[in-house]
Amino acid sequence: MVFEEGFEGYTLKCAVIRMGNDYTLAVYGGEKPHVGSVAMAIARPSLTGEGVGVTSSVVNAMGHKDEAVGRLFAEEVARSRRCTAVCSCGIHIDHIRPEQIEHIREASRRLLRRVLEELKKDQT
Repeated sequence: MVFEEGFEGYTLKCAVIRMGNDYTLAVYGGEKPHVGSVAMAIARPSLTGEGVGVTSSVVNAMGHKDEAVGRLFAEEVARSRRCTAVCSCGIHIDHIRPEQIEHIREASRRLLRRVLEELKKDQT
């Protein structure tokens, strides 16, 4: 499955691969899609004793700041599906401005909502 969300004339994509009970995601877009960060999240019982928590780890390529989006996708998919989720993320726009970073965050949240809605249907 591949989902797309537009922002400022760019496209943000999320490819989702189901691997047994787990998921691998690739979130990429902008001018130069790449691998900037990789996040792995594992669902576990919440430390408060109520609900589901996640433990996550991230590896960033030098100088890359794709972690925030990659971690968001990995953690939310792991929590919602009670699984292990890995997200490779790379979004690049040359000479990015602060307001464009916020537009990427907003597009990412919209895209994640769509992904989670579709995964809810995947109950097998």
